[in-house]
Amino acid sequence: MSHHSTNTNTNTEGRTTHPLDTLGWNSRVAAAFDAATGGSPHALLPARVSEARRGAVGVRLPQHATAALAPEVRRAAETDPATAPTTGDWVAVRRSGDTWLVEAVLERSGTLVRQGVAKDSHDQVLAANVDAVLICEAADQGPNVGRLERFLSLAWTSGAAPVVAVTKSELAGDRLPEVVELVTSVTTGAEVHAVSAHTGEGLEELSALLRPGATWVLLGTSGAGKSSLLNALAGRTVMETGAIRDDRRGRHTTTHRQLIPMPGGALFLDIPGVRRIDVPGDETGVDRTFADVNALADACRFGDCSHDTEPGCAVRAAVDEGELDSRRLERWFKLRREAEWNRSRGDARMRAARRQESKRNTREGREAGRLKRGY
Repeated sequence: MSHHSTNTNTNTEGRTTHPLDTLGWNSRVAAAFDAATGGSPHALLPARVSEARRGAVGVRLPQHATAALAPEVRRAAETDPATAPTTGDWVAVRRSGDTWLVEAVLERSGTLVRQGVAKDSHDQVLAANVDAVLICEAADQGPNVGRLERFLSLAWTSGAAPVVAVTKSELAGDRLPEVVELVTSVTTGAEVHAVSAHTGEGLEELSALLRPGATWVLLGTSGAGKSSLLNALAGRTVMETGAIRDDRRGRHTTTHRQLIPMPGGALFLDIPGVRRIDVPGDETGVDRTFADVNALADACRFGDCSHDTEPGCAVRAAVDEGELDSRRLERWFKLRREAEWNRSRGDARMRAARRQESKRNTREGREAGRLKRGY
């Protein structure tokens, strides 16, 4: 019979505590653990994945341990890599001789998914069970609003709330208000904070958002100052910072993924600097990112307006009147097309997988029939 390792205790305020509280354990995860382990003959413990490696994962129990994947979990991951345990996942593990085995990956909430790029490539789950996404955009490097819109689309699709940090604010000089205004103009619905790991500007306001037990993901390209910001928020060195190369593009300082606890009880999942972001096939992220354009589109005279030359197009009128930047509109078109393409490709991949499954079932059915008939 399965059981929790839930040595729950009661603290001085009368609230029950769990050994994994500091890793984000909550009632949703407890219910998911019970659902996943109910029929198991083994004694199972909950654990959180701190880093994923090929064929094994680093877990916190709360102590660190390495766990191999049980055959069933490994087979599922071979069929669909998105089911493999990844950083932030909650898993059920058991002791098997000298090793730990991951017997089940618990139901996820808030997954950050990178779209498969090649025709037959699967989507990649970058992080699981994420509550909020901190997107870092360096003040001295642009900002690159097109890239920021992609990061925001990715974050909104995950179900986690994005917050944008304009990092290295001290390097922008007099341009800082202009940079923040530009970033704010493309981040409808997300908070924007100008911060400096060097001078401490904005750190207090940002720290106030990091509530206990919440899991954050740090997103941004290399050189965006992610490691320095995390160290400044933690008040100590929790990540190595990499030298900036001569071309001002940072080196990839993070090659694996880590679960980093912060002083106030929040957690950060750090994932490698993402060079390429493809917009997920689920269009909700693009719609949230471009809420301003969608609101205009809803006001068009025709429901199927293509926002080109139709009469009564509120989107084109806003561009003509200078209320909407024509470049933002072009990026909206581009990301919507990309999301549509990725969705259709995902559907095609699912159809192919279903065909394979059907063929296998037919083969197995024939084989079983032959055995039954004795030839």
